[in-house]
Amino acid sequence: MFPSFAPRMETMETDIIGKAKEMFHRYGLRPVTMDDIAKELSVSKKTLYKYFSNKEELVEKSVEQIFETVSGRMRELLNSSGNAIDMLFAMDEVICSNIEEHDPGLQFQLERYYPELHAKLENQKQKMVYLMMHHNIKQGKEEGLFRPELNADVVAFLYYSRARLMTESDMSHLQGQNLSTSSLMREILIYHVRGIANEKGLAYLAQKIKS
Repeated sequence: MFPSFAPRMETMETDIIGKAKEMFHRYGLRPVTMDDIAKELSVSKKTLYKYFSNKEELVEKSVEQIFETVSGRMRELLNSSGNAIDMLFAMDEVICSNIEEHDPGLQFQLERYYPELHAKLENQKQKMVYLMMHHNIKQGKEEGLFRPELNADVVAFLYYSRARLMTESDMSHLQGQNLSTSSLMREILIYHVRGIANEKGLAYLAQKIKS
């Protein structure tokens, strides 16, 4: 099972987190204060502190909610139709959408100003990716699409490292060559599938690319 942060929340708590996420995305984690969020919501700062003891807790809840949304979309893929290669393409769509929806600068700020929270989140993301990849490799072998000798731990590590590379590295030199995030990720995914697929899998990949 996926690690889950998901407690049920009161409406006001949900509203506060929603506004905080919006402001963190617009202005960054560092500049936004509890006063700013209270003013945007037209509530007193006392109301904010009824639900969150400090800004760090609010940042944590906001980040956890974003992760829960992404991991929920990933969980749905475990029960989706299609073969193991289809699943990899669907996973990449979720990851690409998440990258495009969120400012990569927030990742840097999270690591710099909230290192413990950043480490906790990375641990959760790694568990999620490893679970997905182990399921994917097993499915691909059973379907006769992936090489039977594949080491699932190694493949999971490589896939996770690629996902981190996409979110933490400067890709501007590649995106400046008229490559969108989705196009770049698609090229890297094709490279990944070609490394793990057998002859049958490569034939399916070629057909999928063509279509």
